[in-house]
Amino acid sequence: MVFHVALWFFIAGIILGMLGGLLPGIHSNTIISILSSVGLSGIDFAYVIIAVMASHQLFSFIPSIFFGIPEQGSVLSVLPGQRMVREGNGTLALKVVLASFLIGVLLSVVLFYPALSFYPLAYKFIQPYIKYILVIFSAILLLRTKNLVLSAGIFTLSGLLGVFSLNAGLADPFLPLFSGMFAMGAIFSYAHGSVPRQKDAPLSLDFLKFAVLGVFGGLLADLLPGVSSPSQVATFFSLIMPVNTLGYLAAISSISVSEAVFSFATSASIGKARMGSTVFLSEHIALADNLLLVLAVFLFSIAVAALFIYLLRNRISALAKIDFSHFNLLLAGYLVAMTFILNGLAGIVILGFASCLGYATIRLGVERTNLMGAVIIPTILLLFRVFLK
Repeated sequence: MVFHVALWFFIAGIILGMLGGLLPGIHSNTIISILSSVGLSGIDFAYVIIAVMASHQLFSFIPSIFFGIPEQGSVLSVLPGQRMVREGNGTLALKVVLASFLIGVLLSVVLFYPALSFYPLAYKFIQPYIKYILVIFSAILLLRTKNLVLSAGIFTLSGLLGVFSLNAGLADPFLPLFSGMFAMGAIFSYAHGSVPRQKDAPLSLDFLKFAVLGVFGGLLADLLPGVSSPSQVATFFSLIMPVNTLGYLAAISSISVSEAVFSFATSASIGKARMGSTVFLSEHIALADNLLLVLAVFLFSIAVAALFIYLLRNRISALAKIDFSHFNLLLAGYLVAMTFILNGLAGIVILGFASCLGYATIRLGVERTNLMGAVIIPTILLLFRVFLK
């Protein structure tokens, strides 16, 4: 009987995470917070939290790839994902994400217990230098662009907008920020053209090294407060070694899932949970005493979600056939409505400025990775105590 009850909670978590991942603006933290407010608690609720975390992470890559609507963690997956869709390789993009998630979660579990000993030592050593590391990486990122002046301008403007958004008291500051810069910016720049039929191409092993290295990026990301977005880590990752289209997708995917796994380790070893969902989880169970259970449930949740997407990959890829000249209007309306519901008029203002900035970036031919200044600059300012949130 106890097993059956736990199973139903687990299934409910998978479904809620799936729906939240497919609907931009519905973050896993939001789902968990709502469920917590209605009185759910204890070990059964822990199953829900873990399943929501896992399935939401994976399913959130679908709107990023096919609709260009990212969340904070999957924002840079928009760029290679949509490029592959335009080439008829949307199904392959899905396969790379799924394989990278599975590789990432398996390798993270293998490294999990060594990480429990690693984090307390590394945390003390690296903290005084984080701000300088971030400044150096940002400088290298700009110096590698084609047009330094324009790139620096976009990077700075997006950073200022990020500062305003993150300090405006919004329920979800990343929704108007990233939806405007990436989704709305692309909608305004949209030129009608046919999207080829998505081929179910075989998966090569070219992405493998990026998926493996992404795990170590996730391991380090949990040491760096404010530098925990998988897209941020992947951006810096590209400074160390050349990353192709498949590599970006693989790296962001494995960073995303490994960061979630290692957030359990940081919570248990140094008392710092880098993810809101992990904070909720630690409030309902003694995380340090249930690590094996947590890892098992998370791993199984990823496997179930990945299997579901894989079996439906061709139907999901059919989303690329939508006539975006009509769909873009519906998409823009949805983003405006969700922004207003969650963040009010302030969110609409930020969405408007972010959309203009995203449109300008495309029209000027500036690399859209420079828009990540929206989270990098606020982090630098915070670490240097230029402002306190």
